[in-house]
Amino acid sequence: MSTTERPDSWAITSPRSDRVKRIAALSGRSARRKQGRFRVEGPQAVRSLLQHSAPLVRELYVTADGATAHPDILELADAHAIRPRDVDPSILRAMTRGEEDGAAASMAAPQGVLAVADLPSASLHAVLDTLPDGPLTALVLHGVQDPGNAGTLIRAADASGARAVLATTGTVDLYSPKVVRSATGSLFHLPVVAGIAPEDLSPALHDAGISVLATSGYADHDLFTTELPTRGAWIMGNEAHGLPQEMLDTADLAVRIPLAGDAESLNVAIAATVCLFETLRRR
Repeated sequence: MSTTERPDSWAITSPRSDRVKRIAALSGRSARRKQGRFRVEGPQAVRSLLQHSAPLVRELYVTADGATAHPDILELADAHAIRPRDVDPSILRAMTRGEEDGAAASMAAPQGVLAVADLPSASLHAVLDTLPDGPLTALVLHGVQDPGNAGTLIRAADASGARAVLATTGTVDLYSPKVVRSATGSLFHLPVVAGIAPEDLSPALHDAGISVLATSGYADHDLFTTELPTRGAWIMGNEAHGLPQEMLDTADLAVRIPLAGDAESLNVAIAATVCLFETLRRR
């Protein structure tokens, strides 16, 4: 049985209210697409959202403990004329349950802070047109399926100074709660474009003067000794299968990461981190 709130009601008292159910449903991709919104959990991610993408914020929920522990978030909200709603931890717990995470996935409130934001609508060409001239790095996710890996990849791109993260169709939804949590705020620090048709990727990058870079255990070139282009986009593939041959064929340069031990390969997030920071080191 649901509890319907009056439109002018500010307090949320029931974890079974329609509003709570709507926010919990954002665990599912179909609900995110239908509502045009996604959920951001925890103080670090919400803080980054408010600092870098405040116009996207539509709702902000804070528990008493969250307000006490993170007064800077309330100050940021006030600076952007965003009015937070005070809620009980049980309400926040109910908001974080959903079909992708499972009913018992979040047994504690997400550190007292949760926001609902509009899905960004930036296009590939719009983002590429805003990139500066000169040396730059971008990261491309092609068929990456694990949300934790995707979030870690976004975080590594941010930490290494990459200027954009691009994702082709077939990649996990970058605005699922698990990806947003794993990215720990980096999702809002640099432009992110999802849903790119693979056949459109290389031509668009080349038009922007950006070389396509790939990794392969069978590549002739060693990452640490090969000259890298000053403007490049590293493409990282599926966890189990890597990059398909047709994507490798479009790369301007493919390199292998030399392995000194007996491991046959690296996790995609680790491989990307090595490539991104080697690029940063060169500069």
